[in-house]
This record gives sequence, C-alpha cells and structure tokens, in this order.
Amino acid sequence: MDDKNMGKLPPKVQKLLKPYLEKLHDIYRDSIISIFAYGSVTGPDYNPKTSDVNVAIVLNDTSSRTLKSALETVRSGMRKKITAPLFLTPRYIKMSLDTFPMEFMNMKDTRLILFGDDILAGITVEKEDLRRECEYQLKGKLLTIRQAYLEQALNRKALERLIKMSLRALFPVFQNMLRMRLNVQPPLDKAEILRRLSEEFKIDVGPFARVLHDTKIDGHIAGRSAESFIDAFLSQLEGLSRIVDDMQI
Repeated sequence: MDDKNMGKLPPKVQKLLKPYLEKLHDIYRDSIISIFAYGSVTGPDYNPKTSDVNVAIVLNDTSSRTLKSALETVRSGMRKKITAPLFLTPRYIKMSLDTFPMEFMNMKDTRLILFGDDILAGITVEKEDLRRECEYQLKGKLLTIRQAYLEQALNRKALERLIKMSLRALFPVFQNMLRMRLNVQPPLDKAEILRRLSEEFKIDVGPFARVLHDTKIDGHIAGRSAESFIDAFLSQLEGLSRIVDDMQI
C-alpha cells in the first residue's frame, strides 16, 4: 500500500495506523477509491489522551456483506483506540452534502489523503444548508446540556466532563459560522477559532476559552466550581443560537 502523507501524522498514530490500514487494504485492494484521515488527528490540537483517530474509506459498495470482511480488523483497531472507520461511497457523499454539510466541510478542511483519490477536493455545500445545521446543532446542544445538568449537577466531575465534551462537539459549529461569515476556510487551531469568533460576532468567548485551557478533571474549571460556570457557558450558546437564527445568507 502506497501510504502517501502517513509521515504527516503524529509518530504514535503512524505506528498504530500503518499496519491497520495495510490490513484493510489487503481486504479491499482494487475496490478502494480513497482512504483519508480527518479530524483533530491531522491538526494542531491533536491530544493523544483525548483525540480520536478518525479514518474514512471510500468504496463503491458499502453493503453489510462488504463490511463484514473488515469486522475483525476494525475490532482489533478499536482496542487500540482507532475509531471504527467511516465507510462511504461517492454516491452517498454526493447525495448527503445537503444533509450533513457541516460534517463534510470539516472533513474536507482536515483531510489527509493516505491512499487513492482526493475525493473531497471538489465538494461544495449550500450556505443555507450549512446555516440550518449550525442552528440545529447549537439549539440541540442547549437542550442536551440543560437536561444533563439536571441529571449530573450533584456530581462535580461529571458536570465538568459534560461541559468539556460539549465544547469539543461545538468547535465544528464555530468553524462553520466563520466559514459563512468570511467565505473562506476557517482556522483549525481552537484558540484561533475562538479569537475569530469573538472578533466577528462580538461575543464573550471567555467561558469557552477557560474550558479549552483547563485540562484537569477535578470538578472545577479555571479554579471555579463547574456548576457556577455553566450559566456563562449556556448564555453564550444562547447568544450564538440567536446569531445563527438571524443570519442573512
């Protein structure tokens, strides 16, 4: 397997991913159109303790019969913290750009081609589809956090984990808000994303920045109780929800 660009991944990821992808290549061989890594593993914010190793494999057929051949390899990879690959077809990508515009644009932004064609190079999405999904994600996250708060507020560490996981899931939304506003590929560095978000939308990103920079799981964020922190976090999400709702495309 000609694993072009493998050397651009972190060394530990290369060590895990190279034999894993070679096994998958042996299974599918000429059926593979493209293999690419994407997400935080290809960017400046990769953290071996918390970041997933995400890989997509593009085939012409992704039926259960086809996928069954990879079950043992995928299971072995999951034991080594390699997320189960995303199996796609060119047809699925084309017909899903209006359904998952945010996910596909973030894949395009972070992709690192490891084998075959750069199948995402020419994809584009409609801005209104992107705006609608950003709105859905923000408003859905507000509901989820409020509900989880009722379930976990008495457990300080669980509440801190909830806030940090929520912020992690929201960065793609922040990136695509910037994409719509600036009409350019947004930054990948999380600190820079927050800086530009503050600059372009005039919001206080302090709550997000403090969560981003606090790596401890001790029930506190930046020295404050996680419970006392959640109001500021939710307030800024509500503000962003209103901004996206009113966005003129």
